[in-house]
Amino acid sequence: MDSQATDSVDNAETRPRPHRMLALIISGGLVVCIGLLATAIINRRVDALPTSSRVDEFRIGLNAPFITTADAIVDKMVEVGEITADDVVFDLGCGDGRLVITAALKHGCHGVGIDIDPVRVAEARANVKLHGVEDLVEIREQDVFTVDLSEADVILMYLLPWMTKRLIPQFQEMAPQSRIVSHDFGIGDILYIKPDSTHQVSLEGTNETHLVHRWDTPLHVPPPRTE
Repeated sequence: MDSQATDSVDNAETRPRPHRMLALIISGGLVVCIGLLATAIINRRVDALPTSSRVDEFRIGLNAPFITTADAIVDKMVEVGEITADDVVFDLGCGDGRLVITAALKHGCHGVGIDIDPVRVAEARANVKLHGVEDLVEIREQDVFTVDLSEADVILMYLLPWMTKRLIPQFQEMAPQSRIVSHDFGIGDILYIKPDSTHQVSLEGTNETHLVHRWDTPLHVPPPRTE
């Protein structure tokens, strides 16, 4: 057999046959269809998932992470607030309730703890019962931005600056000479509304120093900046 004949035979063997090409096209199409069907099923299952998962609740429903306040700072906040038995004390973002419970135990005041997280609310209510102050302290599951603060004499809080700034209109509903006490953070920014007093708290056994700020109402809110 000459070389030209040999080349023809080799080309014929390596060239895809029509039925083989058809099989490849069909199998490729099946793979694409299966992939599309699987994607559609997954998407339907994702859409059917509850939207109130704990992750979504943290990202959307909750305003700030829960971070406990050290006992020394709690004691200082209660002291700075000059709380008496006649006061109504609101703890905004109460977490486990330690601030308002401490105030009630030390001074016999009435307290209201506010938290949006049902887990924290349940924990705070359990702590209220544990410390025997059910007749003095109420824990509410509520968004702090919906709370009527006009009945509060003292506010205790450990909230982020954007939250405290948003709360200003509610703070201004409080009676004159009411007290607002914050752990570390200012109202908006520490330079935005200057505190009436600031106190340092050093935590024993650590290098940490924390701040406790106090404002007396009404707040002196600076006028809006004009460009």
